[in-house]
Amino acid sequence: MSDNIQYIPNAGQTYQPIKDNINIDLLPFDPPAKPNPLLEPLALTQEAIDKGYILPSQKQHFLPDITSKMLDWFWANMEKGYYLWAPGSHKKFTWIKSPADVGFEDSVHMIAETVGKGIPVFGGEGVQIHRLHLSEFYPFTTCLKHVLCEGVFNDIGEFVDSTIHMWEDVPGGIVHITATVSNSKCSMPPGFILDMLKENPDYKPTPNWATDHEDYEASQWPIFLPALYNLWKDHPDPSQNVFCNLECYLGDDGKYHYVEENNPITLS
Repeated sequence: MSDNIQYIPNAGQTYQPIKDNINIDLLPFDPPAKPNPLLEPLALTQEAIDKGYILPSQKQHFLPDITSKMLDWFWANMEKGYYLWAPGSHKKFTWIKSPADVGFEDSVHMIAETVGKGIPVFGGEGVQIHRLHLSEFYPFTTCLKHVLCEGVFNDIGEFVDSTIHMWEDVPGGIVHITATVSNSKCSMPPGFILDMLKENPDYKPTPNWATDHEDYEASQWPIFLPALYNLWKDHPDPSQNVFCNLECYLGDDGKYHYVEENNPITLS
């Protein structure tokens, strides 16, 4: 794309200033069903353990009427459904580096959200979420067929934590795991936490995984994603409707990799 003309999709208008927008009800929801039978629990590789990584949370879901292709599409087109993914909770979304522009594994988005009515907005004016290369940051010994690894860095470039989603097709829908990995050797929190502590030194952030937020998000996918995907699946412009394949495989190097490169979009 031209240096002077750049299209970066975002999720449109939302309330400003974001940090004051905390008195919105969340929708009632039923936590998603669990896979039957349950999936094997995730375990960190020895390399991840040596780096100081810990696994504070992993949750399993069965999501009816969702396909792996739908969820692959969602992660590259989050601006189209971010506010539907956790209604009332998600406050802001924009691509800093969009998948169409830089490719999937190098994309970066900014979010702000709250885990409940009246609770301060997590991320302040926004936290940058980086898509992470599997060969460098995927920390587990096993994986489902499709995976997303994304995370946060602090102001001196240290990896702070990551959220890992993985999923695969089963009869009637998909099974899905969301897991949080934290770096116990990280020397300082990310900048948005430091900013919140400057405003309120007594602030004690509650991570999403310690609430029902991840179940809330997962519960909404079967409600909105099939309809949204079907609206867009035949849209002809790949720069506006980005398809990617997040299927992965275990390479001879002992690392997971995507089966496709999911490169930037080039238009003839």
